[in-house]
Amino acid sequence: MIEIESGRSGRPGLARLETGDEVAVGGFYHRLSAQSLYRRFFSPISREDHFVASVLRADQLERDAVAAVQGGEIVGIAQYSRRPGSPEAELAIVVADDWQRQGIATRMIAALADRAVHRGINTFAVDVQGDNYGALKLLRRVAPGLHLTFSGGVGEGSFDLT
Repeated sequence: MIEIESGRSGRPGLARLETGDEVAVGGFYHRLSAQSLYRRFFSPISREDHFVASVLRADQLERDAVAAVQGGEIVGIAQYSRRPGSPEAELAIVVADDWQRQGIATRMIAALADRAVHRGINTFAVDVQGDNYGALKLLRRVAPGLHLTFSGGVGEGSFDLT
């Protein structure tokens, strides 16, 4: 991990994830509840290697990831994946249960958006479960004009980064 923002007074710092961070990402996976994993992937993920691989495929161009780190442990991960040939990228976030609702996701999105804009990405697309009230509140905070279209209990939308 490469630090991109220091933590202060008990706040996690932010870091860029790289190949070689498999152990740290695997440890984070094991600290997530089944519900947090389901909220992130919309299906049960029972294999650590699938989770680690999905996070560490970052190339800092088409895919990138930012982690919140406290006491040497990852407590949150935000990542994007650019849609092929498009200035839009899919955004995904997961925060450890004990760290949710403390502003970590907001900080990770801001850091990731800054990185994305410098790589020609101007929009983040999001999918969120309609009963994931924490994520819906987060999206209202970071993208106040976001309009979600719901189908089958899942809301889809996108918001401008510029």
